[in-house]
Amino acid sequence: MSASHAKMKIAVGQMCSTDDIEYNFSVVADLVAQASDAGAKFISLPECFEWIGTGPAASVAQAAPLDGELFVRYRKLAAEYSMWCAYGGFHEKIVEGGGGGGKEKIGNSHILVSPAGEVTATYRKTHLFDVDIADGRFLESSFTEAGDKVVLVKGVEGFNVGLTTCYDMRFPLLYAGLQEAGADLLLAPSAFMVSTGEAHWETLIRARAIETQCYFAASAQAGTHNAKRTSYGHSIIVDPWGKVLARMDGETTGIAVAELDMEVANAIRSKMPILRHRRPDVYDSPVSIVQATAAATATSAAAEK
Repeated sequence: MSASHAKMKIAVGQMCSTDDIEYNFSVVADLVAQASDAGAKFISLPECFEWIGTGPAASVAQAAPLDGELFVRYRKLAAEYSMWCAYGGFHEKIVEGGGGGGKEKIGNSHILVSPAGEVTATYRKTHLFDVDIADGRFLESSFTEAGDKVVLVKGVEGFNVGLTTCYDMRFPLLYAGLQEAGADLLLAPSAFMVSTGEAHWETLIRARAIETQCYFAASAQAGTHNAKRTSYGHSIIVDPWGKVLARMDGETTGIAVAELDMEVANAIRSKMPILRHRRPDVYDSPVSIVQATAAATATSAAAEK
């Protein structure tokens, strides 16, 4: 685990990205400046921070390499403010399968940049959003290459930081793995749909924080991007007990700030040692399946009467 006395003030940035790259950059720059003024050493920016368009083809056309001019500007922004910047979902240009001749796709890439402006780690979204919900049908896998690595960054101002993205938060085994690897802070920058956000956003985040006993920070897109897309917002920072430390509404562009304290996290872990109580010997064994008989069901029904 991380240093027991470590503290870090962090910010989550909330914005409404458009298809105007320069406008989005100016908004991100303002959010980083606000975080710096607030005394934060770390800011998480939402998924699709640099661009949101109207469809998959436009997303692929807009994609850029991490060593390209656009992302270099974002690296320089981190260095300008000496800030850890977690850029939550950059449209990274890649080729399907990683080889020549494959279909051009994007990597939904969550990139942590150091205060020196260096790329410290890159996580590519593992679970892709292929769903049919009230907001419409969405097939992220049609234009996005799924990642295949879990990423934990150790020693960020005394904290170990797990990188995830949006839809990932519905898959607790990912977070259990990060917890076992020593995570203290989990990030899930997002562009949640309104319908799923209203139903599940805060519940999922607080559940992941409670079960892993980690801080959880979720920056979010908020508001109407274009005629086809609106995001839920409600960026949030939660402590390892599930307490909400800071949150935003569903429309405002700005930041929410909270101080993380490893003494708080370690006290919770000491009093309720969840990690020590896990039973992988049981979880990894076959599930015992028992078929209820008609007689047993009838007896049970009679007893209830």
